[in-house]
Amino acid sequence: MSGSGGARRRAATLAAASRGGDRWVGLWLGLSAVLLLAGLFLPAVTLSRFFLSEQYSLAGAVFGFAAAGDWFLFVVTFAFSIVFPVGKVATCLALWFAVPPGAAWAARLADALAALSKWSMLDVFIVALVVLVVDGRVLSSADVHVGVVVFTAGVLLSAWAARRVGAAAAAAR
Repeated sequence: MSGSGGARRRAATLAAASRGGDRWVGLWLGLSAVLLLAGLFLPAVTLSRFFLSEQYSLAGAVFGFAAAGDWFLFVVTFAFSIVFPVGKVATCLALWFAVPPGAAWAARLADALAALSKWSMLDVFIVALVVLVVDGRVLSSADVHVGVVVFTAGVLLSAWAARRVGAAAAAAR
C-alpha cells in the first residue's frame, strides 16, 4: 500500500512525472537562470571614441538609461531585458517543481511564456543597434563582449526549457 502512495507522491509535480531527456529540464532552467544573471552583469559592450573607452554590462546600460533620464528606454529595456527573462525562468521553475501533472492552466502558461520568449532578445537587438550606430561614426568603435553571448545563451536555453515544460504539462493532461 505504501508503495502505491509513494508512486503517487513522486508524480506530484511535472519534474517527478518527467521521463527521458525531460528529467533534465529543471537543471537546464537553473542553468539558464545563472546564464541570464551572469549575462546581465558581465561586460557586454565597450564604446570607444578617440582615446576614451567605456565598458557597459547589459544591466548597467539599462540603468544608465534611467540615470540619463531616458525613462521610456529604461522601462522598455528593464521590462524585456531583466523582468521578463528572469520572471519567465522563475515561473517555469515553479511550474516544473511545484505544479501537479494534469493542470491545464500550466500547459497554457508555459506555452505562452515560450511564445513570448522572443521578446527577451530585445536587449541583444539593442546592443547590436548600438554597435552598428557607433561603428558607423568617425573615430568611434564598439566591441561586443562575453556578457552578450552569455545572456543570449541564457535566453535561448530558457526558451527551449519553457517549451519542454509546456510539452510536459500538455502530455500530462
